Amino acid sequence: MLSLASFALVLALVLGAGAYAVARIDALDSRALLVVAAVGIAVGGATAQVAPVAPAEPTVTGTAASDRAPESADFDAEGVAGERHGTTDAIAAATESASSPANATVVGVSGGDWVTYRTESGDRRTVRLAGVDVPDTGGADPARFEGVLTGSRGRTCLAAQGRRALIDARGTLVGETVTVQSVDGGAGATTAVLTRDGRSINRRFVERGVARATDGRYADAERAARSADRGVWACSTVEPTPPRRESSEPGIRIAAVHPNPPGDDAAALTDEYVVLENAGEVTVDLSNWYLVDGDGKTYFFFDGRTLRPGEELVVHVGTGQDTDGHVYWGASSPVLDNDHETLKLVDGDSERTVRLSY
Repeated sequence: MLSLASFALVLALVLGAGAYAVARIDALDSRALLVVAAVGIAVGGATAQVAPVAPAEPTVTGTAASDRAPESADFDAEGVAGERHGTTDAIAAATESASSPANATVVGVSGGDWVTYRTESGDRRTVRLAGVDVPDTGGADPARFEGVLTGSRGRTCLAAQGRRALIDARGTLVGETVTVQSVDGGAGATTAVLTRDGRSINRRFVERGVARATDGRYADAERAARSADRGVWACSTVEPTPPRRESSEPGIRIAAVHPNPPGDDAAALTDEYVVLENAGEVTVDLSNWYLVDGDGKTYFFFDGRTLRPGEELVVHVGTGQDTDGHVYWGASSPVLDNDHETLKLVDGDSERTVRLSY
């Protein structure tokens, strides 16, 4: 079937041919012929301009419009889908790390409890060991490590322990394969529990006294380290190096002071103590000896108390039953300062004195 434009063109040709034939038969003036032809052509052209161009097939127009929109929509959707897919992968990777163990290789340790590892896929991640607190190499606030000496002496001791912890961690962990048991981003730094050969590295740090426990999961390990004065907990005891003596008596010395027990000092008086030692070769009679703190508080030893070579005697500030290796001051409040003090052990017969300052 002819389109409307084609029909108009045919009509114009027919009118023109008719006009030519009439001119030949009726001998019309050539100007009339030109007018008739022009009118026919004009009619055909106007008809063609007004008529819309029909598609070759009824669905062409609809298809062209619908093809462009889906192409644009598909591109946008594909881009968004790709972006969402990437985000989903990142979330899935984090979720997988948090919920399922993953093997990794330790490539660095900083600050004692900060560990950088490389995953099997080649990603590098830095986490902090969960549930533990290792002192920095520059020291730490003694208040974070309840029971250690306060003031500059405690900070200096914690700094030394922090350096030892960092050196030890680098020597034992870097290059080793570990398992990342869990990762917790939380509101602060990412923390993790790392294991090696089935043993928790976090717990090992606390057991060795390298770190304190920050939550209940390693509390038992901290108690054991405290009782053995391991690592940072050695900072709770003053040990003279070398011992200061002003006495001609070669054997007796103040070997250690434990001035700041964990918790409330007033509630732990028996854990506040001074250790005396006979480092000589003869037994010393302490009957007339007495111990004096920096405020002048004095503890007198009982008559007949002796200290054999190599033997130690612990003088507890609180109240208790005296035994061979332990005596009790009987004080009702703390005696030893937590940060600095000078203790004197005096021989009452000769006034010879052994001092220890911290």
